[in-house]
Amino acid sequence: MVEKFKARLRNMPDAKRLAVAIYGESVASYRYGVLADKARHKAHRDVFAEMQLEERGHQLALQRLTQKHYPDEDFVLTPEDKELVIVGARMLDLKDDESFRKAMRFLHDTELQTGEFYQALHELMPGGDIGRFLKQMADECVEHGRSLLDIQPG
Repeated sequence: MVEKFKARLRNMPDAKRLAVAIYGESVASYRYGVLADKARHKAHRDVFAEMQLEERGHQLALQRLTQKHYPDEDFVLTPEDKELVIVGARMLDLKDDESFRKAMRFLHDTELQTGEFYQALHELMPGGDIGRFLKQMADECVEHGRSLLDIQPG
């Protein structure tokens, strides 16, 4: 999977790479916010609300880095660009135990794919504040992915 990312990302301007990352964080924040509203148990609502805030913080940090380093850049992302950081439907449902498990699987798979995306970005953009942030994000995505499979519907 990493080679797929690298091949796509090699010809992409750095600012567009960050625009894809910003999009991924915005969708993650949105998804966790919806799940925080829909979850049947308070403990789940609390976990998803916390994750929503964390993802929103990542989005804002990426926006600040992009503005600092690429203030005049602007991109329209294609559906293929967006697929680099999102797995499954944008809107997830929690109506029953099976849909809950499916939502956790989509979130898990998205976090792992996004971690691979950030790792590939870090290899292409290893220096300075951006490189440090990308490495941190790669590591956090893997941890998030693992923790999501531990969340049980009941």
